Amino acid sequence: MSLFSIYETAHNGLKASRGVMEIASDNVANMLTPGYKAKKAILSAKGDNASFSEVVAEIGNHNGVASLIKGKEGRGAQIAEVTIDQRAGVKVFMPGHPLADENGNVEMSNVDGANEMITMMDAVRQYKANLSIVEMAKKASQEALNMTKNS
Repeated sequence: MSLFSIYETAHNGLKASRGVMEIASDNVANMLTPGYKAKKAILSAKGDNASFSEVVAEIGNHNGVASLIKGKEGRGAQIAEVTIDQRAGVKVFMPGHPLADENGNVEMSNVDGANEMITMMDAVRQYKANLSIVEMAKKASQEALNMTKNS
């Protein structure tokens, strides 16, 4: 495992966390938009379409956790899919609205604001964790360079 693969893995995690934050913020921004359906990011291991059990089996068959972070593009997380929640939103009586049905009801968005904030906080924690990996790898690189200078 090279130092560059650590950077690539952290970079992939940063991109995935940022994507989750963007989707959650889009949902919050459209919370009051009639008819809007909430989106959700589905994360998977980068470069794999493997199930969780297959990834766990790979850990056991190789060099432990190190096997998860090697490769040309690094490993880590990626957004595999963005799904749209098809559940109906709350109906509000607004007879003059252009989206009103024959009874004068308008379907509002199905976004749960509290759930979106929890998703956002979790994504921020994941983002910070990946940033700390980058910082630790950077310090290790600097120490390695300092050892060669002193030789």
